[in-house]
Amino acid sequence: MKIGIVLNFNNYQQTMECAQRLLKSGMDQIVVVDNASSNNSYRLLLDEFESNQQVNVILSKQNCGYATGNNIGLLFAEKHFTDWKSNVIFIVNPDSSISQKGLEQLADVTLNTPNAGAVTGLINGTNKSVWHHMTPMTSFIFNSWILKWCLIKMNHREGGFYKIAQESIQNVDVVMGALFAIKQSTFRDIGYFDTGTFLYYEEEGLAVKLAQKHYQSLLVNNVNFEHIGRGSTTLNKVSFKKINDASRLYILKKYYGVGKVYSNVTLMVNRIDNVILKVMKR
Repeated sequence: MKIGIVLNFNNYQQTMECAQRLLKSGMDQIVVVDNASSNNSYRLLLDEFESNQQVNVILSKQNCGYATGNNIGLLFAEKHFTDWKSNVIFIVNPDSSISQKGLEQLADVTLNTPNAGAVTGLINGTNKSVWHHMTPMTSFIFNSWILKWCLIKMNHREGGFYKIAQESIQNVDVVMGALFAIKQSTFRDIGYFDTGTFLYYEEEGLAVKLAQKHYQSLLVNNVNFEHIGRGSTTLNKVSFKKINDASRLYILKKYYGVGKVYSNVTLMVNRIDNVILKVMKR
C-alpha cells in the first residue's frame, strides 16, 4: 500500500489539490494533518473529503512544525495501516506533485532495494532534491548570513549538491523533505522525524538517524517531481533565520557533538546577523 502524508498549514486549497493529484497518481491512502491552522482549514478539509474513504483528515492541537506535524500523521498510519513491511510512506508537501509512473517507480525502488532509506527523484528536473550531509565546519561557515548569501549566489549550498550519476539509482546522504518515499517499517525503526527541530534541518536529522541504522538513502535519476516552494511559509527574513539557526544548532549538538565554545560563537554570529538584517529592514 502507498500511503501519503500531507501536512497542511493555512493553505487548504493547495492541500486539497495535492490530495486529488495524489489520488489520480495512484496513492492508496492519504493522511492530511492540519497543523493547527489559524484559518478554517481543518473544517474545509473535512468537508472536502468527508465522503472519500481514501483521505483521512486529522488535526494537530498546536502548530509544532514540520517534524511533529508529520509524525502525527505517521503515528496515525502506524495504527490504521499495519502491514508495515509492505507499506510505503510518501511524505509530500502540498506544493509538490508526481506522476503515476514516478510514484510507482519510487515505491518499487523503496520496496525492492535492500536497506533502502529515504528515496526521492529529481526536483523540477534538477538534483537539488539531495545533498551531502552537513559537518560542523561547513555549518560554521554557512552560519554567517553574509558568507551564506555570497556562497548561495555562487551556487554553493551547505553540504553541497551531488553530481547526477550515470546510473539510474545513486546513493545520497540527505533527501529533501518536499517529497520522498520510505518503507513504513524503516520509518518506524528509526522513530520517525526528530521533533527537536521546527521548520528546518529535519532532513539532516533524518539522514543521521537512517545512517545510524545502516539504511542508505537513494536518488532515482529517471523520476522527476514538481515543487513550487514556500507554499505556506510567509515569515520575514529575521523570523525565518531565528528558527533556522535554532534547528541547525540543535542538530549539531545532538548528532555532531559540537561543544560549548562552538555553540557560543555560533549564537554570537547569529545575534550580529540579526541586528544587520533588522537595520536593513529584512
